[in-house]
Amino acid sequence: MNVVFLSRLYLPHLGGVEIHVREISAILTRMGHEVTVITLQHDAKLKSKTEYDGVKVIRLSADAQNKHDIWQAIISVKESILQADIIHVHDVFWWILPLYVKIKKKVFITFHGWETQFPIPLNSKIHRFLVSKLAQGTIHVGAFIQKFYWDKPTFITYGGINPKRFTKSNSSKAEKKSTKLKFVFVGRLEHDTDVLMYIDFLKELQVKNIAFEMVWVGDGFLKKECEQFGIVTGFVKNISQHIVIVDFVFASSYLSILEAQCLEKIVLSFYSNPLKKEYLETYPGNKYMVIAGSVESMIAKFEHMLTSQKLLPEMKKAAKQFALMNTWDKVVDQYLQLWKKK
Repeated sequence: MNVVFLSRLYLPHLGGVEIHVREISAILTRMGHEVTVITLQHDAKLKSKTEYDGVKVIRLSADAQNKHDIWQAIISVKESILQADIIHVHDVFWWILPLYVKIKKKVFITFHGWETQFPIPLNSKIHRFLVSKLAQGTIHVGAFIQKFYWDKPTFITYGGINPKRFTKSNSSKAEKKSTKLKFVFVGRLEHDTDVLMYIDFLKELQVKNIAFEMVWVGDGFLKKECEQFGIVTGFVKNISQHIVIVDFVFASSYLSILEAQCLEKIVLSFYSNPLKKEYLETYPGNKYMVIAGSVESMIAKFEHMLTSQKLLPEMKKAAKQFALMNTWDKVVDQYLQLWKKK
């Protein structure tokens, strides 16, 4: 089967969508399918055509900055799209509109996340609804999407984990035990990821004279604020090396949560609006993490967990067992089932 994925960004760029596409592409390739990823040339130094682990990558010109440029670029690679058996778009459905009439019977879409603006703008809801009607089937990354948008998915996924990628990090020698609690935040350092709530949580620990060490794995507008409480590493390719040596993980994206749980870490997640609350509480592994809508609530839950001799180790063990059941192979099975409906 010849499969074409369209994604705004791809390797070597780092992000949740990029990881999602990379993992399912690699598995499909190993299964004997031909996979091509069409994406933007986010760095002019990157080749317009290359391969990653057998996956063909076609990058649209770095000069493509607006809708007209993108459409022209898509038309220039139309042969790769028209020859495909399956065309699966990750969010950027408007890219394929110039070719839609010719390919509409084999187009599918995955909706990843949300626009980071709450309440959800009306035009965003209308856009997703129309796209869902134009596609042959849809996958939602998270059950929350159906509640806050108008489209009903064919399948729901939360991403997956690849345990083999964690082997090296997990087997590395742990640092000497310290009396300080160790935390790591994984994600963008922006307001929409509730970074300020995590900072307030750390401030409360200081008030309570609870010693801690903090590392922020990410980057963003709030970098300077974060640097007051620990090291900011920027975005890194292998976050496991930072997760494996800490006690607790601050994270609010499904892939980061799954990776932390696979490494037997307890995840602490804040929400500041109803959508984020739904995002976290509908995640199937939510019972193995700590979720709160306020610093006061998080502190209370956190202190209870620390004082319980059985709760913490039991949660860690259960979190890992849950994560190991959610592999990328299962995600690929959903894609294959979706495409069979064609």
